[in-house]
Formats: sequence, structure tokens, C-alpha cells
Amino acid sequence: MRHIKCGKPNCKCAKGELHIAYYHVWHKGGRRFQRYIKKSHLEAVRKACQENRTFQTQLLAGRAEYKQMLARARELFRHSHPFGDTHYE
Repeated sequence: MRHIKCGKPNCKCAKGELHIAYYHVWHKGGRRFQRYIKKSHLEAVRKACQENRTFQTQLLAGRAEYKQMLARARELFRHSHPFGDTHYE
């Protein structure tokens, strides 16, 4: 959300009462991008952003769980392997 002036000389924003404009901002490849959001689309964009945040949180939790399971599997394999920690090249 930003407060902006529209540039019209007789508008309320010329007297200091700025308009509110909404932007969706994201980063990709170290660059910052933004896109103007119409007020009529604001709730849909907010909902989509919240769903994406929830999804990303679930992915992160899933990755952590996967890493723990993989470490446990390796530990079990190490203890059950007849030659212990011996690696073959």
C-alpha cells in the first residue's frame, strides 16, 4: 500500500490528502518487481498471497521432516550394515 499523488491540480491529493494505491511486490533473481492491484481485485490477491505463504510453510516443514527421516534411515543403515562405516570406492 502506498500513498500517492495523481497529478491533477484540483484533486484532494494536491492539497495533501493522498490516494491509496495497492501493489503486489515480489523478488526474483535478486530483482524487485511490482504490479498495481485494482481495488476490486485486492481481496483475491490477498487471499492468493496468504495461500501461497501457507503452502511455502508446509513445504519447508516437509523438507525438514524429510531431512530428519533421511538422517534416521542413514543411521539405521550404518548400524545394520555388516561392515560398519566402511565405504567402498
